[in-house]
Amino acid sequence: MRSARLYLRSLNDEVLSARHSQGARTRTAHLLGFLVPLQAAARDVLAPSGEVSLLVAGTRDWQLICSYPYGLPFTRNVPGGSVIVAAADYPERMTRRFDDLFLTAGKAGVSPGHVSEFLDLIVGHEWGHAVANQSGLRTMVRWLDEFMATYLFVQALLSTGGTAGETLLSKWADVQVAATAELRAALDEFEYPRGRMGLPQMLWFQGTFMRRALELAPQRGWDLVLALRSALPDVGGPGASRHRGDVARALIEVERSFRQWFAVFGEEPPADPLDVERAAGVLD
Repeated sequence: MRSARLYLRSLNDEVLSARHSQGARTRTAHLLGFLVPLQAAARDVLAPSGEVSLLVAGTRDWQLICSYPYGLPFTRNVPGGSVIVAAADYPERMTRRFDDLFLTAGKAGVSPGHVSEFLDLIVGHEWGHAVANQSGLRTMVRWLDEFMATYLFVQALLSTGGTAGETLLSKWADVQVAATAELRAALDEFEYPRGRMGLPQMLWFQGTFMRRALELAPQRGWDLVLALRSALPDVGGPGASRHRGDVARALIEVERSFRQWFAVFGEEPPADPLDVERAAGVLD
């Protein structure tokens, strides 16, 4: 990031440091209050090798940081750590993109809350990416990295003992799936073409991943994460790409129920175990 051109203030906690644009101190404090307990829970178990930090940017600073449209949070790796980048506010032109989808969910009987609540939860998801990146859990298989970020977010939230957060996540998972009920997609579509997935399809994937994480986390807890980290093939360095087939086999090795879950993405699991992974689009 081109931090030399940014004029940022600091608001630090001993668990998670933060920087923010002028006028975004209150917003930053609120997000720290949300993320610090998650970071503390994960740090004690995963011992991340690098720092996870937060940057809350206004429109001017956002334009200096990246070329993405202002509003949606994202994670960026930097030397020695990962930075969660969140917007100081949510512009109306962005929130309007969700109107038709949430109206569809409402007609299906699933009542959404305010879109800003949903977007703040995405900040938590991006925190999951940051922790995964610094904890040896990034596989470079995009759908699994997305699921792992979601699982880490859910598990850390459960570890804090807050049932309200679990209820909130469950509600928004239902909203995302109800808003996109007519969609189905294979996991390969998460890989290609990169960056081209439309909003409805992305919401369906993320809602499906969230439901799976909410189902598994109460049963497996941190054990699933630690077991997967141990089972992932060693490729000789952080950020190196692992073969998709090896990653799929590692995932099924630590949690057998993933065989059946792959059927959610459009295929009934065949009898042959290897065909299950091929049907899910995760084996070459």
